[in-house]
Amino acid sequence: MATTAAGTPYVESSDLVANYPGVSLALANHIDTLGKVLQVVRATDTTNRSTTSTSFVDATGMTVTITPSHVDNTVILIATGYLLVNGDSGTGSRAILQITNASNTEVSGAQGMTIGTYRYSYGTSPILDQSLFLMGQASPATVSAVTYKLRWKVQESGNLTELVNNSNTGQMFAIEVAA
Repeated sequence: MATTAAGTPYVESSDLVANYPGVSLALANHIDTLGKVLQVVRATDTTNRSTTSTSFVDATGMTVTITPSHVDNTVILIATGYLLVNGDSGTGSRAILQITNASNTEVSGAQGMTIGTYRYSYGTSPILDQSLFLMGQASPATVSAVTYKLRWKVQESGNLTELVNNSNTGQMFAIEVAA
């Protein structure tokens, strides 16, 4: 099999295409790229962030922009970090996180991860600290730059959620995979 100057394999008319019966050379060339990771874009945030909002807000610093190389490709999105959820002693608390595009449309598989403390009837305020891993998949259908971001909120009014990025770097990944 021939290769391009960049080392990418491709099929020439002189190559034996018996392993691709009834398939055009163009499709045979494409078969070798299906499912390959084409690019990885990563953003990092080392600043602690917090919210008391009961409506979704952007988790500042947890944003990534990727320019897909083909309209049919898929983008895998991953957000990681360390989350602290503070609640009051009577109700506990929940943080709800999602990955969206710039228009705040949720990404498939990352529509609303809920992390919460247990409810206590008495005693000290419940606190939950835990690693965050949220993953989703998008089909942007464009070759223009697309921005994705982590958004979050608290479920109960008066509670606080923190991304503890100064001790555990928050990261957002966009991984383009060939269709």
